[in-house]
Amino acid sequence: MSSSNFETTIQAYLENRAKTDSLFAETYRKADKSIEECIKYIYSKARKLAKGGNAVGVDEATVYGWAVHYYDEDNIKVDKVQERVEVVAPASEPAKAEQSKPQLKPQSKRKRGDDNSLQLSLFGEL
Repeated sequence: MSSSNFETTIQAYLENRAKTDSLFAETYRKADKSIEECIKYIYSKARKLAKGGNAVGVDEATVYGWAVHYYDEDNIKVDKVQERVEVVAPASEPAKAEQSKPQLKPQSKRKRGDDNSLQLSLFGEL
């Protein structure tokens, strides 16, 4: 499995956590663990949530939790996963701005008195 932006992001999170959490730093250095296997573990957990589907949305706290869990537990078996897994992330702010906005139909201007409904006044007058 080649290095990806997803893998780099997970690895950066784990390294930062290891810097601030001395107990996790010990488990992060386990010789029998690797970032590649960690990523496979995360993908296998997501696939289980998808229940055979092609896509599932998982919040980042859950994904980071799975990554930490992979390093914390010694008896984790990583399920085989497909090599090609698509990760869909929300569009960045500039990309959102470039997306076309829905076009609204111009409304015809109403003339005073065209509305047959009654409008109540705050002062009790009609």
